[in-house]
Amino acid sequence: MILPNMLKPSTRSSSFKNTLVLAGVLFIGSPIIDFAPMPVQASPNPSNSIYNKQAKGQVPGRRRGGARRGDCPATSTQLTALVPETSVSTQALPETYVGGSTTAEYPTFWFYVPYSLSAELTAEFVLQNDTGQNIYRISSTDFSAAEVSPGIISISLPSTIAPLEVGKVYKWYFKLNCGMETPMYVQGGIERIPLNSNLANQLAKATPQQQAELYIKNNVWYDAVNTITQVYRTNPTDNNSKSAWINLLRSLGLEDIAVNPGVSISIDR
Repeated sequence: MILPNMLKPSTRSSSFKNTLVLAGVLFIGSPIIDFAPMPVQASPNPSNSIYNKQAKGQVPGRRRGGARRGDCPATSTQLTALVPETSVSTQALPETYVGGSTTAEYPTFWFYVPYSLSAELTAEFVLQNDTGQNIYRISSTDFSAAEVSPGIISISLPSTIAPLEVGKVYKWYFKLNCGMETPMYVQGGIERIPLNSNLANQLAKATPQQQAELYIKNNVWYDAVNTITQVYRTNPTDNNSKSAWINLLRSLGLEDIAVNPGVSISIDR
């Protein structure tokens, strides 16, 4: 169950207005986590039936951070990326592909983080292009000390970087550093796709909830998550908005987060 009465504005400075936060931001002052560029993956062969099982924007990755890793405390709900995953039964390739598509130049990434962060428990998000170069990076030091509650956070790419290019697959990481041991992390991909005229016309005539349904129907999951969350934030007491949010998480196979009584929404302005 989501607790809409926990909605509150963030006190983060305007320079980070592109970062949305749910249930309190989990980032406060801490050292930058060192991130090595991800090795470049070979481009999938479109004729390969295994790759055809992937959704657009998906790359080998992990949607869950694991029950416990290193010094991170054990929790009932794991670190989770709110994106689709596809399991492929094969011994030759990674079995799990994570991510999806967006029509946005500057999309938003959503994560459930079960911890309050501190100087000893820090976090970092990194986005890489198709050659493995870091093109955006944000760490705990970029968030206010007041935003420490566990919950769902949402990071939007700022307009100060180049927009995502259509047809290119980008890779992202979200990483928690709980001490000297191996960090807890999730990783996946995103691909910007063109917004075709038919879908654009339908979106222009649709209500926000109808827009979200259109995005889901067209497998544009990043945009669907953003739209549904905005609808619920705007109408926190509306049962339809709440149901849409819960049903979205269930459709992603994340019912444990949908029914978690500690999940609420707090948006950074």
